Amino acid sequence: MKNLLLAASIAAMVLISGCGAPKTAADHGSGLSVEMQTGGQYRHVQLIRYENGEKVPDENVVNADGSQFEDGEVIWFDVQPGEWKETTAFALSVSTDGTGTGARQTKPVKLEGGKEWAHAVFNDDGLTIEQAE
Repeated sequence: MKNLLLAASIAAMVLISGCGAPKTAADHGSGLSVEMQTGGQYRHVQLIRYENGEKVPDENVVNADGSQFEDGEVIWFDVQPGEWKETTAFALSVSTDGTGTGARQTKPVKLEGGKEWAHAVFNDDGLTIEQAE
């Protein structure tokens, strides 16, 4: 009976804390979130923004433990409002190496003006905007 009560308590705490729920740009109300759907092959991701046609390398992201980004994992890029306002398109540079060596870049995806945030999916076909507001 004690084990059942303990298990129920742990399950309740997980539900209350929202553990495991990915935070998207919509949840934050700003920036860009990218949901990985690549079979867990990449360890290094860099956001590349385009401001009025000019390429602007931005945040680099790796998992703290050096592991690969798994399917369903969401990466949130904290793009500030001033930067986001000037962003006309974005792309990702991805690498199977944690240092970014041998990276390849996706084709840029155009972003409509006046958006506060965007959520994209990255898979073998490239980068696709799923939602933007």
